[in-house]
Amino acid sequence: MRTIAELLRWRAQRHPNLAAVLYEGRTQTYAELDASSSTLAAALIIQLGLEPGDRVAILDKNCAAYLELLFALDKAGLVAAPLNWRLTPHEVRLIIDDVKPKLIVTGAEFKQHGISAGVRTLNFGELPRGGMDPHRDVDGAVTWQFSTSGTTGLPKGAMLTGWNVLNTGLCLALEMPEIREGGPSLVCMPMFHLGGAGWAMWSMQEGATLVVVREIVPQSLLDTIVEQKIETALLVPSVMLFLTELPAARTSDFSNFKHITYGTAPISPDLLKRCIDIFKCRFTQIYGLTETAGPFTALTFEHHVGERLLSCGRPMFGGRARAVGPNGSDVPVGEVGEIVYQGENLMQGYWGRQKATSDAIREGWFHTGDAGYIDADGFIFIKDRIKDMIVTGSENVYPAEVEAVLAAHPDIVELAVIGVPDVKWGEAVKAVVVKRDGTNLTEQALLDWARDKLAGYKRPRSVDFMDKLPRNASGKLLKRTLRETYWQGYERRVN
Repeated sequence: MRTIAELLRWRAQRHPNLAAVLYEGRTQTYAELDASSSTLAAALIIQLGLEPGDRVAILDKNCAAYLELLFALDKAGLVAAPLNWRLTPHEVRLIIDDVKPKLIVTGAEFKQHGISAGVRTLNFGELPRGGMDPHRDVDGAVTWQFSTSGTTGLPKGAMLTGWNVLNTGLCLALEMPEIREGGPSLVCMPMFHLGGAGWAMWSMQEGATLVVVREIVPQSLLDTIVEQKIETALLVPSVMLFLTELPAARTSDFSNFKHITYGTAPISPDLLKRCIDIFKCRFTQIYGLTETAGPFTALTFEHHVGERLLSCGRPMFGGRARAVGPNGSDVPVGEVGEIVYQGENLMQGYWGRQKATSDAIREGWFHTGDAGYIDADGFIFIKDRIKDMIVTGSENVYPAEVEAVLAAHPDIVELAVIGVPDVKWGEAVKAVVVKRDGTNLTEQALLDWARDKLAGYKRPRSVDFMDKLPRNASGKLLKRTLRETYWQGYERRVN
């Protein structure tokens, strides 16, 4: 069987005493994690009456219990639907309305988040126990459903099977042999992202010991890396920046670091060179989307030279990528088109959205919405976005969603939200506003007004005011023209 539940069973049988997870001073072996997740899986069925295919939403920061629940849900034939804890309660409720879970599991600090919407809600400490492994996991069944917002601002649930997830891990193992049995692997990215939950599974496929960090606090994270002798990690550029800016980074012992995988957002060459100098290990850049169960390309360390520093690498084993024009035909080598992907880690589709699925997956090829070119050697270079999505600190922000909120301000006539270069976050959210005549709306007033209406990473970092927004002859807003002012001098229009 090709499920994450079977992965854990296999590891527990082969290496029962190998440390699987280290969290806040407590270690669980693979055998212990297998046994505890089985009793939880049985209780979800017997005591809570959950049926195969039911969705279970999870709202918490990283913890060992989160991982245990992911395995338990798969063993019970249930679908995990992780929720972004950084969202406001209102935003979380919108996703819950879409997911329609039969159960919500929260961390203690989120118990009073006000998101239940009539759905049974338990915190991790209240989950029942009892029974044997139900073996309900089915090869090809959906195991994870991650919310990835569309350009309309409405959430879409990307449905991933166990094989989607495991196939990505097998491909990564070919690129990164440093992930090994018993080797400490850092899990610091949030588990509501594939960068967290996915990295945990991919590391466990190789028998690594997960060192789980609840949330990222730069100095504490650096201390963990040194004290736990971390060998492998998946980091995003903003976290790499935070770490390298710490004075202790220049004197700390990183000699155990063997490999850093980075991705989910583009990186500047200067930051990458600084990281190579400080951490002195191998680096691999990855590129992919939630819909592709994480990365499908890899830029290995030997190719971190010259112009290829701007590449996200080549497709990993079994994956195929093309650059196509509007008619779906391949564009010439070196010419910019939309990057499309085909491979075994491609999602099953969007939950409850047949049209969105058929729009995204056409004739077996997933359309990423990213514009780029592929050189003669197969290296992919992402140049711009076909969609308007902003990536800030590895979080996806969709301008239409932010615009819909800000447009409710009574002093605003029209506005546009765009991504602009930011040294810390890669991109920052900027609002360009046309205000009503006779009003005195200020930047700070608008930022304050939006504070309780949008998650922190979605809120504009700055506001510019204009007399009118650029439009074409038919009245369509020209966001590309608007962005040009802020991106002059940047070769790569995603920072």
